[in-house]
Amino acid sequence: MRKLLVLPLLTVLILTLMPFIPATPVTVKASPEELVINVTDPVGDDKGPGYYGYPTEAVFVPGVFDIVGFEVYNYTDVLQFRVYVKELGGNPWNAYNGFCLQYVHIYIQAVLTTGNVPARTDTFGLNVMFSKEWAWHYALLIAPCWESPPVPAPLGQCTVIYTPFGAYVQDGLINVTADNVTNVIIVNVSKTVFFAANFSKITDWRFVVMLTSYDGFGPMRVRPVSVDAGPWVIWGTANATEEQKIKVAKAITLGIEPRVMDIAIYAPEFPEGISAELQYAWLDSYNPDARLMAIIPPTVVIPTVTSTVTETVTTTTPTTITKTETKTSYATVTSTTTAITTTTATKTATTTKIETTTATTTIPTINIPVTAGIAIALLLVGIGIGYAVKRR
Repeated sequence: MRKLLVLPLLTVLILTLMPFIPATPVTVKASPEELVINVTDPVGDDKGPGYYGYPTEAVFVPGVFDIVGFEVYNYTDVLQFRVYVKELGGNPWNAYNGFCLQYVHIYIQAVLTTGNVPARTDTFGLNVMFSKEWAWHYALLIAPCWESPPVPAPLGQCTVIYTPFGAYVQDGLINVTADNVTNVIIVNVSKTVFFAANFSKITDWRFVVMLTSYDGFGPMRVRPVSVDAGPWVIWGTANATEEQKIKVAKAITLGIEPRVMDIAIYAPEFPEGISAELQYAWLDSYNPDARLMAIIPPTVVIPTVTSTVTETVTTTTPTTITKTETKTSYATVTSTTTAITTTTATKTATTTKIETTTATTTIPTINIPVTAGIAIALLLVGIGIGYAVKRR
């Protein structure tokens, strides 16, 4: 009978020690990404200054030049940029980065931690300039990439980022992928290339995303604009009035026609992006008669202060009259070129962002060392067995 007491005793000891024995590592989901910029862009505004059309070649399916969303994620080591289009169009010419019809330029004006950092107002082959107030510090040119080793765009055909202190071609510091299911181009850029950038103030930065057609044989790898329709040119007068047709023709002769199909904007002044009408006005601000390219932005009018003034007037009779007047003042930022005042229309198009990336973290549950737990178990088992033998 006493021997039979050993088994229950061992069972009790094992159950007692189980919480102290290291368990199998537990896998839990973690979400380290931080979405800091998220704007939608109107669907169907892929008309450049409002009257451009697609090349007639069948590979340029509707929507391949239509930005519908833009996001920036602030990770620990990288900034991730996501550019959503209505239709990525596959990868018909098998580019290394998973797409080949689009050419995305992202011009970034950052908040810096130090002064005396040069900024630029030009663009790479787009025939668009920035106002001095919107001058950029970084330009990310997202190209399809066919070459090995990669050569930076626009001279080569791979992705590159230009900074005030040099350029970084696609390599270990820049990673590009595309998803033809969700129609998104994703670029990870190491924070080491963003010299002096203040990442805690990204919502105060300005981002201008411009989408054009990639052309490996075009000027600076950008597909040219033509007055007439054609299989390998942007149709610059597809929806133009007679006056606009003359304007486009003059601009093409001078080489100042904007070579952009769509733009998306994030700025403190435009935290939710801009309307299609404002995009058309900005890209249509070129002036061939004055030999001026389009300016972004040509004129920005921002309401700054709204004040309410209350005046109390007492008459000779016991009657008090209160007059309330509301005054709004405006601050205007104007570029040095011809000022064009536009009215911002309400954005109506929305898009749904697709999928969130998650990472996994393995967390082992360990309370005491394995050897200590086993030693205690064996000690108690020995005591139990000795007691049982002695009693016998």
